[in-house]
Amino acid sequence: MIDFVVVKTRSRVRSGWGTVLVAMVGLLAGGPVFASGPTSPAPVRLFVPFMAGGEADGSARNLVRSAARAGAGTFEITYLTAESGAAAARTVGLAVPDGHTLLLGRVGNVAILPALSPRTAVPASGFTVLAVLDQAPLICAVRSGSPIGSMQELLAAIAAAPGRLRYSTAGAGTLQHVAVRYLLALGGLADDAARPLHFGQGSQVTQALIQGEVDFSCNNARSIVPAVQSGALRGLMTTAQGRLRSLPRLRNAAELGLGDMQQLQGWSALLGPAGMSAQAVGRWRDLLDQVAADPEWQAGTEALAASARIRATPDPAQFLRQQAQFYERLVATLEARP
Repeated sequence: MIDFVVVKTRSRVRSGWGTVLVAMVGLLAGGPVFASGPTSPAPVRLFVPFMAGGEADGSARNLVRSAARAGAGTFEITYLTAESGAAAARTVGLAVPDGHTLLLGRVGNVAILPALSPRTAVPASGFTVLAVLDQAPLICAVRSGSPIGSMQELLAAIAAAPGRLRYSTAGAGTLQHVAVRYLLALGGLADDAARPLHFGQGSQVTQALIQGEVDFSCNNARSIVPAVQSGALRGLMTTAQGRLRSLPRLRNAAELGLGDMQQLQGWSALLGPAGMSAQAVGRWRDLLDQVAADPEWQAGTEALAASARIRATPDPAQFLRQQAQFYERLVATLEARP
């Protein structure tokens, strides 16, 4: 059972007002894995840096449901959205490193934001990395009635009328925004050759495209796949490593000569404060190993149009380092463009 309480709170870190949703998740399983004492289990506080209903939320819910079946105790999920997820990252980064306060990290707030705002964002190196949970590609798409039928035609249309075509993103500096900026760079087009319209969530990004508010978008697969399957949208490209099982005809970036775009994918990672003890890390790694083996968690991950990564990423800290370095280089390249 999950109950939500909406709280308006003023962040202590220059963020103004932000909406915080707190979900107390009672896990009906065996004895709690994480407890403050033999009879007083302490809840695990899991901070989610984006609003309920998005990819981060889906990953968090999928995790706690599986953790319930592994006997993890009680979770308190807090959606702290201020500063594009930076407030949630700082909250966890400053917490006691006892394994009871964790972050559902996303590529946007853990890898991209530190590259864009190194003075305010917490880099991946500021956390104890417990696991990469899941990973999902982007899909670039247009409306089904658009005259644009391929990625080459999209780039040609942008080049023919610079500044006319619009694309939707979840916000300035998000994965959707950076992806299109990089696509324009690879196509030899100016950064302002297409105009962004920023929305709050991935679902809104896709809805804006369906409703004709924008001309194209590169968004998370979870939001795009159903619309392509229903015929509302036409997929042009995916950043997946191969072909998608859900859209087997959709060509990937490498097939289109845009191979480096394949590094732009959405992912979720479970992070704790720096300095967690080996004992606390070991308890979480044991629990996550059970999560990885749970068929329902695997099915939940697939329902997010993502691939399971807990066991497929044996060194999650190295993965985050590589992603951080990639986005540092990418942001530097994009910002240096005229």
